[in-house]
Amino acid sequence: MRKLYSIAIWILIVLNGIPARGSETRDDRLSPLTPERRETIRRADSIMRIVIRKATEYENTVSEYDARIYTKGRTEILRQNILIRLAPHIIPVDWKNKDMLFEMVSQSTYTSPNHYTHNLEAVNGNSIPDGKKQEEVLAFLNLNVYSPTVYNDAIFMPIAENAFDHYAFNLESSEEVQGYTIYKISFLPKQWSQKLACGYLYIVDQVWSIDRIDINGRYSFAEFNLAMSYGRDSSQFILPTQADLFLRYKVLGNTIVSTYHSSFQYQRVKRIETASARHSRRASLDLTSYAQISADTIPIVKDPAFWAEHRDLPLMPEEEALYQMVGAKEGKGTDTTENNLRRYVKLTKQLTNTVNMDFKSTRIKYSGLLNPFQLGYSARNGITYKQAFRVRKLFDRDRQIRFNPEVGYVFKRKQLFFKIRGEWEYLPQRMGTLSLEVANDNESYSSEITDRINEELRDSTFNFEDLDLEYFKHYYAELKNDIELSNGFLLTTGISYHRRIPTKRQAAINPGEDVTEILNQEYNDFVPAIGISYTPRQYYRMDGYKKEYVYSYYPTLSIEFAKAIPGIGESTGDYARIEADIHQSLMLGLCRRLNYHVSGGLYTRQRSTYFADFKYFARRNFPETWDDQIGGVFNLLKGEWYNASDKYVQAHLMYESPFVLFKILRINSKRKFLRMVSRYILSERFYLSQLWTPMLPSYTEIGYGIGNHLFNIAAFASFDRWEYQGMGFKFAFELFQ
Repeated sequence: MRKLYSIAIWILIVLNGIPARGSETRDDRLSPLTPERRETIRRADSIMRIVIRKATEYENTVSEYDARIYTKGRTEILRQNILIRLAPHIIPVDWKNKDMLFEMVSQSTYTSPNHYTHNLEAVNGNSIPDGKKQEEVLAFLNLNVYSPTVYNDAIFMPIAENAFDHYAFNLESSEEVQGYTIYKISFLPKQWSQKLACGYLYIVDQVWSIDRIDINGRYSFAEFNLAMSYGRDSSQFILPTQADLFLRYKVLGNTIVSTYHSSFQYQRVKRIETASARHSRRASLDLTSYAQISADTIPIVKDPAFWAEHRDLPLMPEEEALYQMVGAKEGKGTDTTENNLRRYVKLTKQLTNTVNMDFKSTRIKYSGLLNPFQLGYSARNGITYKQAFRVRKLFDRDRQIRFNPEVGYVFKRKQLFFKIRGEWEYLPQRMGTLSLEVANDNESYSSEITDRINEELRDSTFNFEDLDLEYFKHYYAELKNDIELSNGFLLTTGISYHRRIPTKRQAAINPGEDVTEILNQEYNDFVPAIGISYTPRQYYRMDGYKKEYVYSYYPTLSIEFAKAIPGIGESTGDYARIEADIHQSLMLGLCRRLNYHVSGGLYTRQRSTYFADFKYFARRNFPETWDDQIGGVFNLLKGEWYNASDKYVQAHLMYESPFVLFKILRINSKRKFLRMVSRYILSERFYLSQLWTPMLPSYTEIGYGIGNHLFNIAAFASFDRWEYQGMGFKFAFELFQ
């Protein structure tokens, strides 16, 4: 055991700590280091240390503002193939329009750190942008240049407190502009990562604010360049005045380019004047951060005078030509063939895409009957296919009713699973939710069968494959209430009713008369439960009245107690279950983290037949998303072992970093294809999981995975008492989960 853990830890240390052959350091990037170059580096470092120190002050200087934003956008499909129809799944693009031009005016309000509301006042173009297209540009514009990270922590900024660990700076030039001395400083990553960027910072002398930023990087599937200028006078100090954004997407063999130009006119700016108030804002646990786009209808305005008034730059001749083409098309009718083609395309889209429908305060979402993103694969279950339907009805103060039925099929086990869940979120600011769930679960076997297995295990020739142990079908209904008692402290109470029906299948061997009698009985359990979960200093976001937890620097502790009560609704169960869990995500630097997850449980007061179905130690049937702890479960453990003991202890470790094997591959590989593939890998993960039960004293899994915004995939190897058992893979689409 110790040897295996030591090997895993040393692999991580070696891969992360020793530079790969041919890797570039700062001196390599800037060589030859002449005396003049050394001096420009020294001066750049001196300036950036002051800028980084000032950034913590400027980050929260502005309290609120109102601004009118004009935006002009253009999207061109430069290269396309038949897979362009799948591109809208991944990026905002209208594949039917090869050259799209639009303009929009929005009234924007900033009320707290990274909290923006954009009210669309007017839109025009040769094709009206949908919500995703509107969000694309506004998401890039919602950038606080003084924050350590931007775009939901996707990009690590060169003004972060530990920026010198990841960036090299050089003073390129200085110039006098309107009485200000402006320094032009370049920044380059010391090692490649999609989390890092390169470009130029223009710094105002003495004030040490950012006058302009010109940044290049990768975000999701796009290569981007953002050039943003900031105000110098007191009314617009450190606020953006103009922005130009360039995006190049390369997806599924298609190349799409989008360009945006925006200008800002401020009507109201409120500042935080005292250092104590700024510190208080930084110390707050409230990380509310979202951009909301609001408009009852899309306000299409075609009046040329209106747009001439709001543009800060006139349209280019080719852009004028695109508008003229729209007028020509509007004068022509549409033939029957084109109408039929559009109907066919719409039907195909409804079958293969996620379907979203909004009607007033009701939102409906359907996964799509033939949607390939609902497929998954794991070594234990084989191919899985899932369908999901979501209905949400909103009420005042963000209260809502949700109805979420799901159905899925596991091909390898030939089992159909269903779940019908309804939720009433009655107090969103306190995470108060009342839910009712009716579903089926994995087939299992009772404690009497467990006892028989325990006896058989004394014989070294016993093998689970000798028995057909999935004897009971499991159906349940659960009524549960969740409520936040204080920030980070959650209380869960619930009542569940379980019904287990024998499958009456023939076993591969005769288990004996006494076991056969057990197999023909039905079991019903009435189980009240209470649980608490506590996370110290829990950071959170507020989306209107709705509260959402984000992260904490402390572990989350959970405990649940359940007691089966006989005599209610023909229930016979009389036992108790206790489980506890602790988990945490430890940040180890730029985009590196270590997750640990430890839990244990046992059945006690066993006065009747029971079924060992634990909450934290359970078999999962469908691959989850990358962020839903793909490493927090056992991926190759046989299903029989989940029910074979009345107690367990498990531990999972997951290490994530973008700078491990693919960094070495990118630097050292001479194959262009491998170097290209490595650019699309956002992170790599290493897994180590350990299980103890009385019947399985030592079970271990190790694994390695890669992932991005589209998919995640991992390979695992299993060891039973340090003997190699086998290897398997797990795959799931990240999109639409």
